[in-house]
Amino acid sequence: MYESSPDCVKVLDNGGNLLSMNRNGRCAMEIDDFSPLVGLPWASLWPAEMVATVLTALAAARSGGSGRFEAFCPTAKGTPKWWEVIVAPILGADGRTERILAISRDVTGARQAGEALQHSAERLELATEAADLGLWTWDPVSDQVTWDNQRTYDILGLAPSAQPVNAARFAADFLHPDDVERFGQAVAASVAGDLRFQFEGRMRDKNGALRWIELYGRPQDSDGQPSTTLVGTIADITARKLAEDKLRDADRRKDEFLAMLAHELRNPLAPIGAAAELLKLGKFDEARVRKTSEIISRQVSHMTHLVNDLLDVSRVTGGVVKLDTAPLDLRDIVADAVEQSGPLIRGRGHKLCIHLPPDAGTVLGDAKRLVQIVGNLLNNAAKYTPDGGKIDLRIAIDDERVTLSVADNGIGMEHQLACRVFDLFSQAEHTSDRTAGGLGLGLALVKSLVEMHGGSVSCASGGTGAGSTFSVSLPRLRDGREAPLAVHAPERLAGQARTLDILVVDDNVDAAAMLAMLLEASGHRMTVEHSARDALARIETARFDVCLLDIGLPEMDGNALAARLRSHPHTRNALLVAITGYGQESDRQRSQAAGFDQHMVKPVDTGRLMDVLAEVV
Repeated sequence: MYESSPDCVKVLDNGGNLLSMNRNGRCAMEIDDFSPLVGLPWASLWPAEMVATVLTALAAARSGGSGRFEAFCPTAKGTPKWWEVIVAPILGADGRTERILAISRDVTGARQAGEALQHSAERLELATEAADLGLWTWDPVSDQVTWDNQRTYDILGLAPSAQPVNAARFAADFLHPDDVERFGQAVAASVAGDLRFQFEGRMRDKNGALRWIELYGRPQDSDGQPSTTLVGTIADITARKLAEDKLRDADRRKDEFLAMLAHELRNPLAPIGAAAELLKLGKFDEARVRKTSEIISRQVSHMTHLVNDLLDVSRVTGGVVKLDTAPLDLRDIVADAVEQSGPLIRGRGHKLCIHLPPDAGTVLGDAKRLVQIVGNLLNNAAKYTPDGGKIDLRIAIDDERVTLSVADNGIGMEHQLACRVFDLFSQAEHTSDRTAGGLGLGLALVKSLVEMHGGSVSCASGGTGAGSTFSVSLPRLRDGREAPLAVHAPERLAGQARTLDILVVDDNVDAAAMLAMLLEASGHRMTVEHSARDALARIETARFDVCLLDIGLPEMDGNALAARLRSHPHTRNALLVAITGYGQESDRQRSQAAGFDQHMVKPVDTGRLMDVLAEVV
């Protein structure tokens, strides 16, 4: 019996020292050789925190009683195990304790199973709470559904005292009529198959609002065997469904926008290409050359405007635009915006009526960005108002806010579009002649910039053909500071005092040649190089007043070249201008750190470049 016992059986002397251990015990304790342990105190094999418990059990056995405890103790090879231990006396003929019997049973598996079951229940409760899930049970045999936690009652809008229902009653009481048939099909498929159940559909909550729910269930295990009873979850997925709808709508609008962008970019490319082919045919009189040049310039300006809008949206939505704020009178902002939008308004024969208050509507803002906001609203009104229409611009002031509104009697819009007109890539319906429409960027940019100023925007329209009104509300500055007088850019110098020596470095041969030809026609001496290495070789034998450098040069970029030029005696005091396609704020910061004085984005604004050169002169 001693050797065949599945437990670890040990015989101790009356003092509690080890005498023998059965074969199964040595296996359980992972002891290869028991002989070194003979005579050792049994208590010494236990962790220090258990010694007192072991000694108490031994004392009970010596007095003729027994001891029982459960404790953790690793095996001889370090395997962690839990043991259930019984200590009892072995009595002699005189009834006294001669030896002690200690029986240890490995209960690690049972203990772990109990802990796992407890942890599983705890995890299930935590998971359902964290996931905001309700729980239910359905017995297909009795066709009875019960609700198993408070969240289920909350989702369904039921009181905890609500009685169980069957599947058909659940569908009739809670589901949208259009989804009842699909629910029945899901129930039938579950019963006919492996009892797994899944359904997604609509329901009306207790307030009558339409909501989406998702049901999922699987057979409940019973002692490792699946039963016919299903346990499952119910989730309110309304927010997810709305988000999916928004994503689909955004994806659709993105595709429309990309198609529109391609169309808008192809339009100016056609006359530019035709003009270039015409110029290649031969010599023409001055008037025809001037007209061809005006066409190219006008179409390039249009393309530049499109690209700048795209970059502006990217910078603003990316949070990299920093406002240069100062106290400003909104009346001055309106004057600058009207000056910019005037050609479009006059070109379409619109009547612009401006209503300004006698008092200053002072706000704290970035002058350039506020002009952009008002200009975009005026341009939008001009585009969507038929020729000869009327546009009203009005400023209203109260104690806390300054409100600017732009109203037109144009094509108007339906309520659905008015609700999302400030969303990125939102566009009205386009006519085939492209007289109305756009890239859907301008108003999105307006909204972002206004919110950066702490303001809000709104749109109202009476419907198709009833015109539209766009309003911008900004916090009024009330601390007594007056808005500064508008600072206008210095007028371009009419004449040049001297010729400048200018170095152009650009690996784009055509771009470098055209820029050099333009500046040479203005009376400057031009030198063109196409790599940083050639430019560095050139400055060893020549001095330059101005260096116009592309940033994206091969081998050594323009920023590294600028740093080298700044340290060379022939170009140390030259004006360094970055001519680049990189226009992000981070690109400007890098060029400034490299030593550039100016950062101009391609295609270069030739008027601004001429102003810069005039200042150098």
